[in-house]
Amino acid sequence: LIDIAFGRVFIYDARFLHFEKFHLLQTESGLVAAAKSNATHQRMAREYGATLRDNAPVTAIHTAGNEITVLAGGETYTCEKLVIASGAWSNQLLAHFGQHINLTVTQEQVTYYASPHPADYALERFPIWIWLDEPCFYGFPAFGESGPKIAQDVGGRETTAETRTFEIDPAGFQRTDTFLRQHLPTAHGPVILSKTCLYTMPPDRDFVLDTLPEHPNVAVAIGAGHAFKFASLLGKLLSQLALAGQSELDLTPFHFSRPILFAENPVKEFMV
Repeated sequence: LIDIAFGRVFIYDARFLHFEKFHLLQTESGLVAAAKSNATHQRMAREYGATLRDNAPVTAIHTAGNEITVLAGGETYTCEKLVIASGAWSNQLLAHFGQHINLTVTQEQVTYYASPHPADYALERFPIWIWLDEPCFYGFPAFGESGPKIAQDVGGRETTAETRTFEIDPAGFQRTDTFLRQHLPTAHGPVILSKTCLYTMPPDRDFVLDTLPEHPNVAVAIGAGHAFKFASLLGKLLSQLALAGQSELDLTPFHFSRPILFAENPVKEFMV
């Protein structure tokens, strides 16, 4: 974590135009370097004996008593415990266990800008911010790239893991670009780059962290588009579910059997 401290409440900062609604400022916040964190988790897993297989799509899963057989990437793996954390492919893997839950997959995007005032958006001088409304926007200081980042939360089109593209949606870009011009004009500048990613969300946008009802030796995790910051904790909880069938924390709100995951035409509440 990189600690950030601010000398004044940002709602009085001239950079934030038209942020006239209620505000909450948390000065003890930070950023996690995602690429370094993922690499660290992978390195630690290997040090503890794990073997990581890239580009190995799962083609079949079979169960026989307590034994599970997984066919992936042309290889066959046999185990007694299985953890499914497959994001946009979740329902495809759950189908091997006769399960299907309500999930919405969207293709989201973020854009980095080369602000003409780079010092004003440096890590030590600018907070992470969220415009918690409909539509919802959020942004970061310069971190990983040379300028600040902005995105719309759940602003992307519905897609699937197989049909998603890596192309930027012009309408989505226009929404975030307009918001930036109106509310953080000194951050606006030439586009450095834009990226896409996938959100996989239950209708209530809560996590799914549980074992399957008829397969207690199979644990499932769905991050709902906001799980990365909890990655270390979620990994620990999933290991507990896999090894002991229960975790040290109460995971009731994230149960696989909660009704909204199986309701017909459920109301979708994606704001977090």
